[in-house]
Amino acid sequence: MTETTFAALVVILAGAVARRAGVLRREDGPLLVRVVIHLTLPALVFLILARADLDGTLLLVPVAGLAIHAALLLLAAGATRVWGMERPRSGALIVATAVGNTGFFGLPLIAASGDGFSQAAAVMYDSLATGILTWTSTVAIASAYGRVEEGPRIDRRQVVRSLMLPPNWALVAGLAVNLAGVELSAAAERPFEILGAATLPLTMVYAGLMIEGRGLARLWGELTFVVVVKLGLAAVIGYGIALALGLEGDVLHTVVIMAAMPTAMMSLVIGAREGLRTDVLAGAVVVTTLLATLTLPAWRELLL
Repeated sequence: MTETTFAALVVILAGAVARRAGVLRREDGPLLVRVVIHLTLPALVFLILARADLDGTLLLVPVAGLAIHAALLLLAAGATRVWGMERPRSGALIVATAVGNTGFFGLPLIAASGDGFSQAAAVMYDSLATGILTWTSTVAIASAYGRVEEGPRIDRRQVVRSLMLPPNWALVAGLAVNLAGVELSAAAERPFEILGAATLPLTMVYAGLMIEGRGLARLWGELTFVVVVKLGLAAVIGYGIALALGLEGDVLHTVVIMAAMPTAMMSLVIGAREGLRTDVLAGAVVVTTLLATLTLPAWRELLL
């Protein structure tokens, strides 16, 4: 994982340099996202689950993800009350802390990191915990703190649309192929391998395009909290919850690493739409994404 996260950092910086040089623009970011969501990530998810040695304990992985989310929510909400923050800033801090970038960052990183982790567990965590929380809990919190007059809400249509995205269809298809005992030939697997391998570099280039460092210094208090909790304490919480659920080995390691992922990029999109402080959210995405390339290898060394 150390080599993979270092490579990810280099690609992030390459994306930032490409934007500075005018080779790529921030406006190119949505295209990269569409390529990942509709082509590379579904291929990666399908191949992981089609090849996986499925185990009943995988069903506990999304339970762990939901429990970790609840613990982080309580911690962040309590901190904002103690500090007496105004609601848009509080909501931004809570959203930045409670959900990690397990799809665009975590899943391809786990897939590229070799032994010691369960790729199938990473898919289950992202699809059945983070994926659902993004369009339920995150939306409700953002609307509650950003648009106070409307009250918290969940966009049911967006939940349905997110469940219909290609990575989720790939999850179902991969499970079906696996449970049916179908063994894919090398020729059949190769296109999925090539597409899936493109997920990590494309998402890291996207992260580089989105990086904006201006104004971070005045947010040092909020960003320090997010970094300490999201990249540090979340892993400890994840470890405790995984142990309580009886998880062990590669599955436990994966839950801990997924818990310690940087702030989800979708938190910025949703938070901006609902009126949260975008400077806090954007700063959290930038700082945690960059620092995660250092903290995740450290957690791996402790786990393995």
